[in-house]
Amino acid sequence: MSNSLSSERFKNYYEVLRVRPYDSPELIQAAFVAQIKQWHPDRFANADPLTKQNAEERAKLILEAKRILLTPSLKAEYDQAFEARFPRRWEKLSSKARPKQRQITVEDLLKHGIPINPLTQTQAQELNTFKWLSFSTRVNYKTRRVVFSVSHFFEHNPDCEVRFRFHYNQDWTPFSKQKLYAVDYNDDVALVEMQARYILPSKKIRYSPCIFKVVVLTDYERAMQRRREIQQHITRLRNRMVLKLIIVMLGSALFAAETLALIASTQMLLV
Repeated sequence: MSNSLSSERFKNYYEVLRVRPYDSPELIQAAFVAQIKQWHPDRFANADPLTKQNAEERAKLILEAKRILLTPSLKAEYDQAFEARFPRRWEKLSSKARPKQRQITVEDLLKHGIPINPLTQTQAQELNTFKWLSFSTRVNYKTRRVVFSVSHFFEHNPDCEVRFRFHYNQDWTPFSKQKLYAVDYNDDVALVEMQARYILPSKKIRYSPCIFKVVVLTDYERAMQRRREIQQHITRLRNRMVLKLIIVMLGSALFAAETLALIASTQMLLV
């Protein structure tokens, strides 16, 4: 316990569970349940690696906060260390003059989860923080049809639109709020991409990173071989594009140099 309370590593477990030192064990337990439901790694099984890692780290922190705050001896030691290290923060945290948005009950937590501060939500939108940036797939191997679902994404991002590219050499679908997409395949593997966007109140459009997923349609070995072939082909196409861009840039630079030389020689003749 003492190692985890160093000034560099001190963690505000009350902030993690969004509770106060004077809250009852029942409310702390309810806050834990609400948070672990939201961040349990199983919910991010189909997410990108970074999102999955963040969820795992958050879930670990939530479990750690529960262990400390619901064990009387550990909580007493933690509170004492908190007050000694950060007296002003502790005084503010332990004051019962709780803001209205923090006046929650066990029933509220279990039914509705952690309340969201509207100001914080607006700031998050302005910072382009997409939540649950993932999609799920369901494959019918008999019909070779794949159904893509973004229902969970829209639950967390109701104001967004999404688009799909069902294969590397196909066009993107139009941006829409459609939750299910179905497509037939005649290949061994599908390389699917999804991208989301939303429009800020300032009318600016924010785009998410493209989320890439591999869908195996036949046996695994054939699919992985086909995947490598496609990825090598995509790499070659990108290298060609880079080479063309470099040639254009060099051509522009040579043209600019020749133009400057011509201007300089003309000026010398005029003199």
